[in-house]
Amino acid sequence: MGHDRDRTAVGQQFDLFGVPEPADWPDQQPVEHPPEPPGHEPADQTGREAAGQSGPEPAGQSGQPGIDRFVGLVRRMLDRADFLLPWVAGQRQFREDNYQMASAAQLEDLFFDTFGTYLRENHPDVQLRRRSGKETWDYGLDDLLLSHKENMQPGFAVWWTGGTRVGNRYEPVRDTWRYEHSVVLVYAGIRGSLRWTAASSAAAPDGEGSQTGRFAGNLGLQKIKKRAITPGRHDLVLARPISARELEVTDRWVTGAWEDLSFHDMWPRLGGDHIATQDLWLATPPKSRRARPGAAARPAEVLTLDAAPLLPGVYVLPAEDLQELPLVANNRAHSVDERFVEGLMRRAVAAGRFVPVPLWFAHFADAQPPNLYSIQRQQFEALFAARRRR
Repeated sequence: MGHDRDRTAVGQQFDLFGVPEPADWPDQQPVEHPPEPPGHEPADQTGREAAGQSGPEPAGQSGQPGIDRFVGLVRRMLDRADFLLPWVAGQRQFREDNYQMASAAQLEDLFFDTFGTYLRENHPDVQLRRRSGKETWDYGLDDLLLSHKENMQPGFAVWWTGGTRVGNRYEPVRDTWRYEHSVVLVYAGIRGSLRWTAASSAAAPDGEGSQTGRFAGNLGLQKIKKRAITPGRHDLVLARPISARELEVTDRWVTGAWEDLSFHDMWPRLGGDHIATQDLWLATPPKSRRARPGAAARPAEVLTLDAAPLLPGVYVLPAEDLQELPLVANNRAHSVDERFVEGLMRRAVAAGRFVPVPLWFAHFADAQPPNLYSIQRQQFEALFAARRRR
């Protein structure tokens, strides 16, 4: 993997800063479904705010080669446990201890610092720079300038000005928005059906019928959303995607057998070559036309989802797709309608501008809230240290 070093043995507790789950914006009202992005065709899944100025796209901002390079570098970074796991831990910890806007800003900084460290260690010829003032982008990779967004829903804020109140709802002051630069959307959520069907000898030995079931959720995402996991209700399934709608089961723990397992207990199954692709899912009891006791998703079984859901990961939305974004508003801000953004995210997946991110480590990423004073106090005490370098 080029300059990359193989460092996958990670078993330490990560002590990172920690954002509460973004709540739905108050007073947000459903709106009529906006048109699909220009040229959008539904596709199966495979593998700071902007100023909104008008004007031509700056040279070098919309080129696919620059985006492809960014996506490739992020993918290689997340293939490594020493970058993937601390970053995923932050998705839970930052949201637990900070309100929404603060957590989003911290998560943006965490991504930049993680990515920047990876590049400095492994690709020192690549230039990554941070904005220094009132630029409408957040960071740049060589000539590619990018705006960064973090959210648990597809929509995202673009203008921190409230809408006009009409009765019990808010109307946007302006109808559309345009971006000057491409957007990196880090999405910590799932959108779409998690029902699956498995036709296999394990489900139906005589070849008749097919087993069906449903994932109740993603184990790590449940922790990020601060949702309690009731013991004794779900099996735990380890699976990796093999096509747009198919997951291959690589391991399974029945209910009651996994709830007390530690990180170290599970690491031998979770680490290794597939760390960046496989994730842990909570599975509800399956149904089949021929019910058999103990029937469930089994290792080596292929599960076909009803439809391709939007999965957690890094989505890159190119500037040329961000020119006529339909807006909705509440009492605090204007945001892009999330259903429109869904279409953009599916286009990103189809075009290879998506890097999936398994969130299972969030389940193990407990941490005490940071004491910011103690960090400042350490700097103060260093001023009076009995021994110090001159």
